[in-house]
Amino acid sequence: MFGELIAISAVLTFVTSNVMFRQTEHEVSPTFINFFRTGVGTLTFIIIIIILNQFNLIFVIPWQLWLLLIFSFIFGQVIGDTAYFIAQKELGTTIALAISMTFPLFTFIFSLIFLHQAFRLNLILSLVLIGFGITIIGKSKINADNTKHIREYTSKTPIKIKIQEIFKKEFIKAIFFCLTAAIGWAIGAVLIEFATDQIDQIIHVEELSSIIGNVIRFPFALLILGSMVLRESHLKNQNGNLLNQKKSVRSWIFLIIASIIGTSLGAYLYTESVHIAGANVVSLIASSAPLFSLPLTYIINKEKITKWGFFGVVLTILGVIFILV
Repeated sequence: MFGELIAISAVLTFVTSNVMFRQTEHEVSPTFINFFRTGVGTLTFIIIIIILNQFNLIFVIPWQLWLLLIFSFIFGQVIGDTAYFIAQKELGTTIALAISMTFPLFTFIFSLIFLHQAFRLNLILSLVLIGFGITIIGKSKINADNTKHIREYTSKTPIKIKIQEIFKKEFIKAIFFCLTAAIGWAIGAVLIEFATDQIDQIIHVEELSSIIGNVIRFPFALLILGSMVLRESHLKNQNGNLLNQKKSVRSWIFLIIASIIGTSLGAYLYTESVHIAGANVVSLIASSAPLFSLPLTYIINKEKITKWGFFGVVLTILGVIFILV
């Protein structure tokens, strides 16, 4: 039960930070957002491990586990989070979360293959309920957007053109990024669970496993994302695109606060919850993210929800309850 509660807390930090990051999208790219939050996380966990005077423990970990931890971050944060932020910019927080949070399906598959874990009946029921819930949430939002487009173009364009406008290439591309995020998160979660279990057996201090894992993971991800930001900046300069390179004080404030909430605190809670409750349970609880995003996106980003959206929320809540029972 404790692991599940930590997982719910991790979801809350994840959703809150993503809603706040959406406020900066007009001035910064998805890659820069991911780079900045990873930088804040790197500093946070290094400072914590130094304060605890346990920095030497990271050198006790064998190189094989270092590789697993690095790959977990590459799949989960570099690939998964970057793909998600790209999708969120096009689709909005609610739809992007609804589609991306299909990742429990992939987590189950990878756990069965690599961790030899067995299915539990309550997990299957949770998956079904949460799956229906997030699908209805996403579908209701898409229908609302389509209705808006149809109203705008009713007197201006023929039906064929209206359909092409609604289902444009950017929309399909964004869905692809959502699925990429889902697969990346699933692989990252399975690798984290295995790696932190192995770290426990080596250092025999369970409370430090998540922190040590993040101290190893974050710097390498920061280097990768840093190179991606530099490349992005170079391409913009080559194309003469100098717009939005200056960031307002408001955007910097949102970036800093969201990074502390979602990365410094969120990454620890997520890693710890995967370690305690397991990747399958955490992935299912994480699927309830659209539930938590709805009130926040309405208050901060003015995203509304339909009656069908509320029905999806109810199903998602039931799914979370099944996990906790």
